[in-house]
Amino acid sequence: MVHRSRIMNDDRFGAPGAPDPIAPEPDPAPSGWTTPPRTRGRPALLLAGLVLAVFVTFSLGVSVGQGGWLPGPGPEPTPAYSPSADRPDWRLLDEAYDLLDQHYVDPAALDPLTLERGAITGLTESVDDRGHTGYLTPDEVKARDEALSGTYVGVGAVLDEQDGRMLVIRVLHDSPAEGAGMTAGDEIVTVDGIGVAGLTTNEVSSRVRGPEGTEVTMELKGTDGATRSVTITRATLDLPIVSWAFAPGSRDAVIRVESFSKGAAKGVAVALQEALDTGAEGVVLDLRGNPGGYVNEPVETAGHFMKDGVVYVSIDRSEKETPHEVDGKALAPDLPLVVLVDNQTASSAEILTGALQDAGRAAVVGVKTYGTGTVVGTFPLADGGALTIGTERWLTPKGRAIWREGLVPDEVVALPDGAALVVPDDFATLPAGGLATTSDAQLKAALAALDREQAAVGGVLDRAA
Repeated sequence: MVHRSRIMNDDRFGAPGAPDPIAPEPDPAPSGWTTPPRTRGRPALLLAGLVLAVFVTFSLGVSVGQGGWLPGPGPEPTPAYSPSADRPDWRLLDEAYDLLDQHYVDPAALDPLTLERGAITGLTESVDDRGHTGYLTPDEVKARDEALSGTYVGVGAVLDEQDGRMLVIRVLHDSPAEGAGMTAGDEIVTVDGIGVAGLTTNEVSSRVRGPEGTEVTMELKGTDGATRSVTITRATLDLPIVSWAFAPGSRDAVIRVESFSKGAAKGVAVALQEALDTGAEGVVLDLRGNPGGYVNEPVETAGHFMKDGVVYVSIDRSEKETPHEVDGKALAPDLPLVVLVDNQTASSAEILTGALQDAGRAAVVGVKTYGTGTVVGTFPLADGGALTIGTERWLTPKGRAIWREGLVPDEVVALPDGAALVVPDDFATLPAGGLATTSDAQLKAALAALDREQAAVGGVLDRAA
């Protein structure tokens, strides 16, 4: 399954809860993925204080209620501790491990490799660049690399968590999920008999994923409130990176980019040229749910719509700024263009969106994007895993830093709760009323915005004539 366009049955997002940050160009290696920024501010601090107070009170109640503190002379005075000035000396980590090793009730649970990997995870998370700077297990590295190639093991559905419910908002054509009767609007209630209420999409993902050819059973609640059980055999699927079609009854081409995996820019070029050759009058570039990918792909894609200009500005750890210019043949530098985004549009997809928006080349429709801001390098480890490390920050051409902030569309339009995304592959199967029969308010708004862009261009041409 996919979280928005995220593959549910693979770990391409690295740490739980995470869309893709920006990867470097295909050589060296690709990136990890990202988690949403934390909520900050005084209310959160007050809540944390209350939770801590309740926890301490409960813990004391257990200890005292069962006969007082543990036997012994009592805690010794804590010696003064001075952290090392530059490089950690790991005294605290050694001390913590020794205490676990000496006192933990289940010594067999203290697996050395698991403890070491947990320490690495904590080390990377402490820099607060979650999903970009992080640790990937060997399995996660393999799954991430497969996903960036456009192939994954899954069931073929797109998920979105809404109000604590895990909803299917799209089912891929010719997928195991479609064959099993899963439809947009279904709520996942259990996975293999275990309830998923309150879990994140990635947590549900981890319960569904598994080897190709194995089965997963899910209890689903339909839009009519009735529940049913489906058993689906996991399969290797090829997710088309780029798809396109004319919106029903128009010459408006909708080009959807699922991710900026290797070859995405060339895929956009092929789709755009086909659309132009068959009379396209404008383009909606659908980047909803696009988690990003290789950083060179949006640079080349911007070049299809812009003759020149900066796509993004990178800043390294020494604060050196480097502008990155468009790279590609300008196939449609003047064609009316609208970019469609949502809160899962991330990373490389945000680079492209920011470039087109800052250049005044496209109107942006949807909701605020995810908010990623580092370029990620992947560094292999001895166990077959890898560290993903944010090696550069990036800004839009006008200097906007979107890290944890996101990009605000020119026209804000939310997708209604429970609504299904409508993508180009769906157009041929829509009923007679076309898009009007769907609940995809964002796509409808994007096409309306494109009509306004076309009218404005037409007005300019009329005045010029």
